[in-house]
Amino acid sequence: MEEDTRSVFLAKAYESLAGARSEFANQRFNNCANRAYHACFQAAIYALSENGIEPRNGQWGHGYVQAEFNGRLINRRKLYPAGIRDVLDRTYMLRQTGDYRTNHVTEVEAFRALRRTAGFLAAIRGHGGDTK
Repeated sequence: MEEDTRSVFLAKAYESLAGARSEFANQRFNNCANRAYHACFQAAIYALSENGIEPRNGQWGHGYVQAEFNGRLINRRKLYPAGIRDVLDRTYMLRQTGDYRTNHVTEVEAFRALRRTAGFLAAIRGHGGDTK
């Protein structure tokens, strides 16, 4: 993957985090969960590609990204702290609630997702990711 393409995913991650914060401020907690998950997903794609891991069949599938990020970058290579291992999965599950279930994401759940997402992106940034 070209360097410019990798940078696009990190920029999208920060844009998604900004969107999640905006949605939270406007009390749209389901949308906040959606954007928080996508911020983590995009940041994980950036981290994977920075470490030479490419998508399977040219597609970054959600399960693939979670498994590769946790398995290779946290468990095997120990590039990121173990404390962020569950962030992708937890934020994904909350997004599922906000997007596809009849119950709503609560303000507390959205706030916690934002906090986890900010920590996830900080870990990526701390490993050399740009802040834009």
